[in-house]
Amino acid sequence: MRVVAVVNQKGGVAKTTTAANLGACIAERGFRTLLVDLDPQANLTVGMGIPWYELDSALHTVLLDPDETPLRSIITQVHDIPLYLAPGHLDLAHTEALMMPHADKAYRLRNAIEDLTRSESFDWVFIDCPPSLGTLTQNAIVAASHLLIPTEPKFYAFAGMDSLNKMIVALTKSLRFRVELLGVLLTMFERGTRLHTMIAAEIRERFGDKVFQTVIYKNVRVSESEVEGKPIALFDRRAPGAQNYEALAEEVLLRAAG
Repeated sequence: MRVVAVVNQKGGVAKTTTAANLGACIAERGFRTLLVDLDPQANLTVGMGIPWYELDSALHTVLLDPDETPLRSIITQVHDIPLYLAPGHLDLAHTEALMMPHADKAYRLRNAIEDLTRSESFDWVFIDCPPSLGTLTQNAIVAASHLLIPTEPKFYAFAGMDSLNKMIVALTKSLRFRVELLGVLLTMFERGTRLHTMIAAEIRERFGDKVFQTVIYKNVRVSESEVEGKPIALFDRRAPGAQNYEALAEEVLLRAAG
């Protein structure tokens, strides 16, 4: 099982969109895939057609009381493919503060996933992280075997990757775990935009072959699919956004196999 944290402290770089659509494209290929909505905005949950405000329990209850609410108890299948969701909730916003006094605060999600694997089998887990470097994001990184970093080709998104990298290095040293960079993904790319082309070239020069060859171009159909509660591949397979994420899924599977 590969656990991938989709992470970037910068907001608006398509973390949620990437987790949802990449996960769906991999699930369509027959891999049992779990999406974990760790963002208090719960956009991934809503984007899968599940209103977070109707849930009695969600990821916040798992993190705060795993004995009472194990991860397996909140998971639900979404759509007619082997795609599953551990839903998020607005109450995740308060969860970080409530976890702070606990010595195992950075391990709560990792422990929950390890407990899950005793009764459930998944090939892939994608964790949608909040746009911050707080305790929730730390939980995702500690739980992950791999990191996927989406970044819009703009200066502030690129600059924020330095802070993220420093935090990852510090965490791996202090908490003694290993995590690999699966890749850096260029998102929301606008064709013919000189600034995007220039910064994308800088990112490729700096991170080399860690940058995915696949680029996710700006496409309104992706946003429309989120309103309908469906991944783009299930909403409009012919849309450029669907083709982009299908290509990314192929590249991710190739990298994982290598």
